[in-house]
Amino acid sequence: MKFKIPVEGGDDDINMAPMIDMVFLLLIFFMVASHMSKLDRTPVELPVADESTVPEAAIGRQLITIRSQDMKGEEVDILMNLKRIEIEEITPIIRNLLAENENAEVCLRADRYAKHKHVKEVMAACAEGGIANVIFATFESGN
Repeated sequence: MKFKIPVEGGDDDINMAPMIDMVFLLLIFFMVASHMSKLDRTPVELPVADESTVPEAAIGRQLITIRSQDMKGEEVDILMNLKRIEIEEITPIIRNLLAENENAEVCLRADRYAKHKHVKEVMAACAEGGIANVIFATFESGN
């Protein structure tokens, strides 16, 4: 490719528009990536629901994860804010959460192999703490 170079010091302007576009794209990428790093990344196999809907106000919900230790679902780990907790600790945490925000809600991520008794215990602890609005995280079926 042959370039013409002006001999007598012509206009040597550099087009800044593509560089500015690139800077904005990088800014958006890092903003999204930093938000994604704050999300709960506890690996669980969520159940599949035929009629699942995305909640309108999913942001700001307290995440509680019930992770099964095996395929039987008898032994589970309960995680809140990426920390393992016991079932007795949920009620005081929920009460503190309600003291800070009276409209607090809970999103329950239960492993598909976890027994229903564990889900029921967590829901009872949330209700004892004062939260009645609990949603369940599921995968949407392909139907």
